[in-house]
Amino acid sequence: MARSQKTKVVEHLFDKYWNVSTGALEKSLMSLDDVAQAIRECNDLYGSTLSDRNPANFMKDLLRGANASSNWPTSVAAKRFAAVQRTGDGECFEFIPYRPGQTEPFPDAFGVREDAPQYPVQSISIPLVTKSLGRSDETWLVQTAINLRVVETHFAVAAAFPLLELAHLQMGIKLRSTEIDALFLGKTGDPQRPESVLVTCEAKQAKDPLIQSQIINQVRAAFAEAEVDTVVPIGLRTIKGVGFYLTEFTAVKRSEASALEELTLASDAIYELRPPVKGI
Repeated sequence: MARSQKTKVVEHLFDKYWNVSTGALEKSLMSLDDVAQAIRECNDLYGSTLSDRNPANFMKDLLRGANASSNWPTSVAAKRFAAVQRTGDGECFEFIPYRPGQTEPFPDAFGVREDAPQYPVQSISIPLVTKSLGRSDETWLVQTAINLRVVETHFAVAAAFPLLELAHLQMGIKLRSTEIDALFLGKTGDPQRPESVLVTCEAKQAKDPLIQSQIINQVRAAFAEAEVDTVVPIGLRTIKGVGFYLTEFTAVKRSEASALEELTLASDAIYELRPPVKGI
């Protein structure tokens, strides 16, 4: 049995649409109905016990954690195909070919860089009773970072993109095509006539890699929701017992968003919480 029962479902779908004669996929975009049907077929064929009731979370769960590449079917990886999650319009995920130089389905392209600049951040302002309830999940991660103004600290001391002002707008924003863990509004340029900028934040636990497609979807969703010309995407990962690793990616202009396929690291830093916070 594969590490995840979903591995067999992915392989089943790929094989269904792989044309052996042409060496190409006849269909790469899988709908929610496609996935639900494949789950039922695999349950019948292989005795799997997966539920077909919530295919919307199929890829999200499969890509969670450090085992995303090992959970991917070996036969699909051998043909140099990975996948990206698709949302909206009944879509689930899409098979995509490897990029040049790619060696595994889901590489951790933005893992913690241990020699990144490191800055202390006080956590003494969080009440002890609140700290005692700390959990190892994204909600607590984001809540702690917001309470301690970790993102604001980054744009004050280590950012590549210059900001005059930054304010947190909302956390856990569920949009039609994606979810943004935290959204910030910044001001840049001439202090007398500043330009508005959105900062999108994708939060991950220490064991979970940042997935480029998710962050790119956030950027596009931000442009769809607000009249701004620039979005600065960031990633926030915990470092167990230390604090946060913040990755700032190159700012994206509205005119560039539709063609954006790859992120470029612009700045990163480690923010050490003093004293340590439970769950971080």
